[in-house]
Amino acid sequence: MINEENYFWSNLSDKTRSDLRPTLAIGVLIFAFLTLIARLFYLQIVQSESYQEQVQQNTTYLLTLAAPRGLIYDREHRVLASNRQSASIIILPSVVHKHNLKNIAQTLALILGKKPLTILNKLKNLDEKDARPFTLQTDLSLAQVSAIYENRFALPGITVQQQSARHYNYGPLLAHVLGYTGKISSEELNNNAERRRLNDIVGKYGLEKLLDEDLRGEPAYKRIQTNRHGQPIESINLDDVSSAQPTSGKDLTLTIDLDLQKIAEDKMKDLRGAIVMIDVRTGEILAIVSKPSFDPNLFTSKVSSSLWKEMNSKQAFLNRALSAYPPGSIWKPLVLLAALETKAVKPTEKLKVSGAYYLASFRFGDWTSNSGVFSLQKSLAWSRDTAFYQMAVRMSDKDITNWGKRLGAGQKSGIELKDESIGCLPDEKWKAKHLKQGWYPGYTLNYSIGQGFLLLTPAQAVRLTAGIATGESTPKIHLIKQIGNQLPTKPKLDTFETNPEFLKVVHEGMLECVESGTCQATKIQGLQIAGKTGSAEVPFSKKTHGWFVGYSPYKNPEIAIVVFTEAAGHGGSVAAPLAKDLFQLYFSKYHNWKPKT
Repeated sequence: MINEENYFWSNLSDKTRSDLRPTLAIGVLIFAFLTLIARLFYLQIVQSESYQEQVQQNTTYLLTLAAPRGLIYDREHRVLASNRQSASIIILPSVVHKHNLKNIAQTLALILGKKPLTILNKLKNLDEKDARPFTLQTDLSLAQVSAIYENRFALPGITVQQQSARHYNYGPLLAHVLGYTGKISSEELNNNAERRRLNDIVGKYGLEKLLDEDLRGEPAYKRIQTNRHGQPIESINLDDVSSAQPTSGKDLTLTIDLDLQKIAEDKMKDLRGAIVMIDVRTGEILAIVSKPSFDPNLFTSKVSSSLWKEMNSKQAFLNRALSAYPPGSIWKPLVLLAALETKAVKPTEKLKVSGAYYLASFRFGDWTSNSGVFSLQKSLAWSRDTAFYQMAVRMSDKDITNWGKRLGAGQKSGIELKDESIGCLPDEKWKAKHLKQGWYPGYTLNYSIGQGFLLLTPAQAVRLTAGIATGESTPKIHLIKQIGNQLPTKPKLDTFETNPEFLKVVHEGMLECVESGTCQATKIQGLQIAGKTGSAEVPFSKKTHGWFVGYSPYKNPEIAIVVFTEAAGHGGSVAAPLAKDLFQLYFSKYHNWKPKT
């Protein structure tokens, strides 16, 4: 086979071959030159951005300027939750992994007072290719910050950054409402990767969690130049107006009155239980307490396992204002209204009360053996069980349940917080569904005095009381007055109809309860308060839960209060006195009322 190239070349004259050699050489040189130019163009122009970014990542790191969270105010614009400056340890994984991790861990352990192995494991778990800063510890002391700067050459890839930390101005006050913040978890990061970043501080509980998107604002970013040790070359000036600035979160205004809240907290400081105080006209919560509580400021840094166990052992995170308990006799005003509306009793009827009522061969006892013939008002004022047993045998369980639902029992109260119990309205239908058992007449008797399977939350109890006070509507209770510049839509009132004559009997009974009955510990000279106490049995214990519900003024009511004391004794002796100062402060503050001497 003839080689075409050799054939072509061999047929050229010697002169022609001599003339072509320089031309070919020049062509090869030109081709090589053009190839070099193309490669330089590709590297310096096409790929320049990529290489610049790579160089930047090797000599800088991107500093996140966290946005200050929105402030939280009470109804009079007094700050409940604010922000303070806090120093944090920042680690650059891509730099740290180029050095001796063991030596770095030992140095940090001495500064932070931790075990070297604990820190070493954290360093090893960081991705060495990750150029993003990682927060190792927040809320450093001044001594720790100084020690890190003094040992900066022994801590390559580690620096200190000023960050904004949440501060709760009154510690445990309103802890169950405000909640707390903390470092974002892996699960939270994965669930919202588009909006979240590593090291974000997010709401973990309460309104901080519920309104996290509104409160947290938008961060800004600043690229910081570093030396070969990963230490910043320039000073980190977070107040530099020439650089991008974070956008603060929206401020939050609550319906809470700080003065009333302080009094309510103080009254419950040595007890377990809850207080809720609302405006019956709007449902705005003026004060809400749950005890035991916790200090949310503890969560600005990592909480020790021993402290965590201690808080859990006393159920400090349980919001008792939203948890369900047997209500005892505070249920009786509703039962009396139901009995009147269903014609089980007449407004002027009187009932014989004694130490016990017998249904067939079953004995249903009263809290006292004193006998007499009582009006309906006096029966309510003195909480006579035997009077309500007689009403119960003339009604059905359904009659009580229907009125319970109208006044807010067995349903959410409207409060914005999560994990609220709906309680339990245990009628025949409920028992068949949940216990697969029948309903016997004796259950209705227990139902009528707030015992048995009946469960009510303090939040529901205060709604129920507000409904009875107004006689026409039960408000949805709520905490949020304003978010940023926006006013939330006011929740609608749950309206109902009742006979004014029947309602008057209930009102008179509750007024008499304070004036001369079991609520006398709440009596205030010059103020008309209507109320009802309750003492509910604690399962498997000889102790009782103490309750008080009340409203004022008696005519044209404005506020309602519920006090619940867990396993603390009778409502008349323990719960009722706690409400007295709240009534006094409200009328002194909002009506310039002064106690009579």
